[in-house]
Amino acid sequence: MGALRILVTGSEGFLGSYAAAAVTAAGHEVVKTSRSGGDAAVDLIAPGMVAAVVEGLRPDLVIHLAALSRMSACERDRPAAARANAWLSEQFARRFGARLLMASTDLVFDGRSAPYDEDAAPSPLSVYGATKAEAEERVRGHGGRVVRLPLLFGPDDRGRGATAALRRALSAQAPMGLFTNEYRTPLHAADAAAAMVAAVVDPDGPNVFHLPGPERVSRWELAQRLCAGHGLPIDAFEPVECHDPLRPRDVSLLGGWRAERSLDAMLLES
Repeated sequence: MGALRILVTGSEGFLGSYAAAAVTAAGHEVVKTSRSGGDAAVDLIAPGMVAAVVEGLRPDLVIHLAALSRMSACERDRPAAARANAWLSEQFARRFGARLLMASTDLVFDGRSAPYDEDAAPSPLSVYGATKAEAEERVRGHGGRVVRLPLLFGPDDRGRGATAALRRALSAQAPMGLFTNEYRTPLHAADAAAAMVAAVVDPDGPNVFHLPGPERVSRWELAQRLCAGHGLPIDAFEPVECHDPLRPRDVSLLGGWRAERSLDAMLLES
């Protein structure tokens, strides 16, 4: 297969920079769009903007990462969340079908029946989870493909992602409470991005798949492992219990894909 032109939406987000780098590393041409940069710095929600971006950049494939992902923002404005997450995803799916890979989330599940395999039915607790579940349904209805992602981590100069947020708290000497009873299967963003690029260029890939990290851990356990690996002070963090009804307690994922690196190896690069 020759080099393909792959559009990454949300390219200035945490995962977006990793995805763009992974496209290039795989020998393909990356084109990028986001609100604040890339080849087209646009608001994709604006009328006619999806069509204009597609016409102007002419991608062969799309890795769709643009979304309203802050849970608090989604709870405050459900219509905005639905438009940014479900409506926008459908606009790309209408145009690209199976040539679109949309990033979804483990938070489409309610945390009561973990671990979740790729055939599990979504049962979201939050507006964010509900609008991503709706996006999945709309995308698949047009033949598009969906990847469900776990908690992601890795270096980020803006403090985004699970481990970068921990390092930022350490630098600011700001105490941080970390949940002991909220379990996920965290994955390094570089590993997730490489797997997504491999999937989007494979015309015979599954229409829904998971990218689980190598272990099921809590936020508190993840911090302990990071600090142990890098010699950082764990006493800067406080173990706390989550009582938020909108946050599922265990959304650990199962899937056919397997991480090639251990969690500790990933954390050494975080």
